Parts: sequence; structure tokens; C-alpha cells
Amino acid sequence: MTDTETETLSLEKTDFALKMRLIVMMFLQYFVQGCYLPIITLYLIDALGFSAFQIGVFGAALAVGPLLAPFVFGQIVDRHYATERVLAFCHLSGGVIMLALFLQQSYWPVVILGVMYSILYVPTMMLTNSLSFQHLKDSDREFPLIRLWGTIGFVVPAWLAEGLFLRGLSGDALNTGRGIVLAMAGVAGLLMAAYCLSLPHTPPVSKDKKDLAPGKVLKMLKYRHFLVLVLVAFIISIVHKFYFQWNSPFLKNVLVMGNVTGAWEQRISSIGQVFEVLVMAGLGFALKKFGFKLVMLVGLLSYLVRSLIFAYASTLSDAFPLAMALTCLGQAMHGLCFGCFLAAAYIYVDKVCPLDARGSMQTFFGTFVFGLGMFAGGFISGSIGDYFTSPGKESLVRTAWNIESQTGIQAFTQKNLEGHPIDLLRDWPGIWLSSAAIALLATLLFWFLFPRLDTSQRMDPDEDQS
Repeated sequence: MTDTETETLSLEKTDFALKMRLIVMMFLQYFVQGCYLPIITLYLIDALGFSAFQIGVFGAALAVGPLLAPFVFGQIVDRHYATERVLAFCHLSGGVIMLALFLQQSYWPVVILGVMYSILYVPTMMLTNSLSFQHLKDSDREFPLIRLWGTIGFVVPAWLAEGLFLRGLSGDALNTGRGIVLAMAGVAGLLMAAYCLSLPHTPPVSKDKKDLAPGKVLKMLKYRHFLVLVLVAFIISIVHKFYFQWNSPFLKNVLVMGNVTGAWEQRISSIGQVFEVLVMAGLGFALKKFGFKLVMLVGLLSYLVRSLIFAYASTLSDAFPLAMALTCLGQAMHGLCFGCFLAAAYIYVDKVCPLDARGSMQTFFGTFVFGLGMFAGGFISGSIGDYFTSPGKESLVRTAWNIESQTGIQAFTQKNLEGHPIDLLRDWPGIWLSSAAIALLATLLFWFLFPRLDTSQRMDPDEDQS
């Protein structure tokens, strides 16, 4: 395809019926994840008795599978099998595993099932992106509008689970009842598997059969802007993991500050996805108006500011309305975090990668966001959470550092794996300031190292750099 043909194609609009099919695909894709991701940490802590570090191990387990994705799923899709069939297989198998996870309560079986599920689910996030990009005629403008329906799908389960299944529950009944979200995710996964078989046929690209797609991906690391983006995405995904790993326990702590009972955490967290919809709706315009670097920099700064807001809100035990208002503001900033950095980065990667390596490129980039970065983020956030959690005041980090202030330290009781209650203290400012420090590092790296000039032109890794 010539440059003139490409430019003409980008001015056309995708058929409405096809866009509706892609919208349903995105809705179901993220409905599955929206069932369990916002609340899984709280369920594992309160119902199954996981410690802070064990939560980190489970979080890392959810990222093991994607480490294989660039060299397996990307290769399968780009070279051998149609994307929609791979999606159907992954969601069918993942749905069955999620139903098994709903029935399991022992630590290691839960971790192992988490590994198996991640192998199957996480690559589908990149593959739905790739399938959309291949069928949209102007991905810059049309993809954000398609993707925002994934965000809507992510929000809906919160209101179904807490507004219907968990309504009126409290105490131990609520703690164990939250497991219903795993069953919801399993059933939704099976429905998604059936729907994938109706998606537009997306065969592998026949060009350059002898050149493995992962090889092209690795060659592209010679470009400075792509290498910097991959490095920053890896670092910021650690902060991303902090949010999803500690947000629901943090929300419960804020609600306890105001003596609020019942299931509200998942619905409060959905504020972030509501604002994500607004950001995604205007993302295409923002990218064309302000460019990729400025938009992605806004996303990185949002990760930093959100962590600082949470750290401060956790100290306002005597001012619950202000603490809740700041907490809700921090939830809303998730829209900027995801839309301005992660979604913009996916669009950037698709724009610069070779046409016949789109599946591998999306999967490779997703690996650093949801694979290595999330794997490291699981252990790092779990270890930091464990570091700032203590059985008594004398063993607190602040005590060791001779810090007299006790603001932001939560006293609570939880069960351990054997079901015995234990009294603990958790230093929330310490957890969120650690997250802020990592976000600051990613922001500075991107600010100083990512080129200011427009680099969003398709690359050919087989050509020598000038």
C-alpha cells in the first residue's frame, strides 16, 4: 500500500455495523475483568486471610502468563491462526478456570489458578486491540470511541455485584460473599468465547513469512523513542499495580474512618472508569491537537498526583468528608492515568509498528505493561505493603525511624490463612508515598528522554537508522 492510499484510507469511516460488533467485543472483554479486578484484593484478605506479601505473590501470579505472550500468542496470531479464534479459545478456557477459582479457598491452588488464568486472559487485551486496529479505517479517531465501551463494560459489574448480589450484607457474610465476582467473571468469559466466533475474520498477514514477528519486535528497540516508551511503561506499570492491589483495602479503610458499612468499594472505584470514558472520548482529538508526548506526560503526572492524594487522604481520620472527597478525586484521576498514558501508548505502538507485526507488537508492549512490570509490581507493592504493616507499634517503620506522628496508621483485625484473627497496624501514607516515588521516576525519564519531535511514523526495522 502506498502512502497516498494509506492517507486516503485514513480519511474514510468504518462501517457502522462493524463498529457495533467491535463495541460489543470491547464491552464483554472488559466486563470480565471488571468483575474481579477492583475487589479481588479485599476478598483475598478478608475472606481467605492472605497477608500483604501473599497478596503481592498472587498479584505477581496474574502477570506470569503474559511473559510468554510475545513469543507465543503474537506469533500464533501474526503467522498461523485467525485472531478471533485465538480469542475464543482463551476466553473459553479462562472462563472455566475462573469458575474453579470461585470454588477454591486454599493459598497455593488460588495462586496456581491465577497463573493459568493470566496466561489466557491478559493476551486477549492486546489481541482485541490488534483486531480493532486491523478493521478500523481511521484508528486514531475511531479506536478511542471503540475502547471506551470496554471501560463501560468494566464499570457495570460493580453495580451488579454490590447493588444486587451483596446488597444488605456486612461482616463475615460480606467478606465471603464478595467471591461471587469470580463466578460472574467465569460466566462472562464463556459468553465472550461464544461471541468471539462471530467477530470479523482476521487472518494472519501473509507478508514476509520467513521473518518471525518477534524478531521484528526486538529489532525495533534500536529506535530511541520506542525503547524509552517500553522502559517507562515497565516502570509505570508497577505504580498501576499498586493502585489495583491496594485500592480496595484503602477504600475500606476510608469508609471505616466514617463508620460506613456495607459493600461500596467497587462502586466507588468505578468513578475512575466513568472519568476514563470521558478521557477516551476526547483522546483522539487530544492526540492530534497536542501530540503523543504531551498527552502521555499528562498521564504519567496523574499517576504521581493520585498517589500523593491518597497518602494525604489517609491522614484525615478526623475529617471524613474531606478524606472521602479526596479519595473520590483520586479515583477519578484513573481516567487520566489510563487514557492519557496506557491507551495513548497502545495507539502510538500501533502507529509506528510494521503492518505485518501488529499482533506481536501489541502483545510485546502489553507484556511490559501487564507482564514484567505487573510481575515486578506484584512483589514490590506486596513487599512494601508488608513492610508498612506491623503486629504492634513497637515494630512499625515509623518507630524504627523515630517518627512520632501516627497519622494515617490504621488498626484492624483480619483472619490469617488458618482462620485465626490477628491484630495489625498499616501505615497507608508509607504505602502511597512509595508509589509516588516510583511514578516520579517514570515521569522524569519520559520527560527528559522521549523525543520532542513527532516520531509517530511507521518504522521499518530492516532499514538502518540514519
